[in-house]
Amino acid sequence: MARRDQVHADNADGPWFVDTRCIGCDVARHWAPGLIGMDDKGRSFLSRQPHTEADTAALWRAAVACPTQSIGNREVVRPPAGVFPYELTVGVHALGYNAPSSFGGHSYLVLRPAGNLMVDSPRYARGLTEAVDRLGGVKHVLLSHRDEVADAARWASRYHARVWIHQDDADAAPFATDITRSEEVVDTGVVTIPIPGHTKGHVAYHVDNRWLFTGDSLFWNHRRQELDITPKQTWYSWGALADSMDSIAELNVEWVFPAHGKWHQIGVDHFSHQMARLGPAMREIGQRQWSQRAHTPFIWDE
Repeated sequence: MARRDQVHADNADGPWFVDTRCIGCDVARHWAPGLIGMDDKGRSFLSRQPHTEADTAALWRAAVACPTQSIGNREVVRPPAGVFPYELTVGVHALGYNAPSSFGGHSYLVLRPAGNLMVDSPRYARGLTEAVDRLGGVKHVLLSHRDEVADAARWASRYHARVWIHQDDADAAPFATDITRSEEVVDTGVVTIPIPGHTKGHVAYHVDNRWLFTGDSLFWNHRRQELDITPKQTWYSWGALADSMDSIAELNVEWVFPAHGKWHQIGVDHFSHQMARLGPAMREIGQRQWSQRAHTPFIWDE
């Protein structure tokens, strides 16, 4: 629950507010752009009160997703039913309830006739478990890497689901049933692809030849309007991450779904165009310079 005694000083006057426990994960700004702003420390605040039903719905999604539960309403304490799962495109739902142990990472539920996929883990919450039950439960829990494990063990236990993780990050999920070492088939149309860089055991999941779940390695930078990576969070190897971007550049991808950063319907041609340049640009610019480019204009050549 948001703390009224720790309200951010920059909040717009009104019933909605953000408290100062925010950890700067950007989740609220993904769900409520234009309503949630960012101060010079990276913390969120309410830049304006909602004017429409769509605004209010966006703020409730931001509030339920927020890992520190820093968004509140002075007049309505509990969110309405059905905030999450939230359908991003037919067959893929954002699960919200982002976990603080994952620094607010996103997770997803992919609905498939052969059995649903949970990609990375949200908090284990009663309202969400009941909704996932209604959507058919979970057959496979797919972990992109060690940072996104969160409550995966509880989710897997609830549904007797198989849990997948790469061997180099497997110590973070000792309950995993399937340890991958290379590109492997999880289920028909579901492939795990090693993309080391952020961590040694980081993987992406390519689903039905159109959706790419990228963990902490690739995301849509909604401020710069381009695919991007996170240089300051590249813990294992910058060179390996550049090579990893090359390895997925020729995949057929319509949507990118990251654990951190914004999801985006990029389209196959645009994905191919940007990714062909990403790895080479990373090698040319280097990790330090890539970090410094955060506040400079940068648009991919068309």
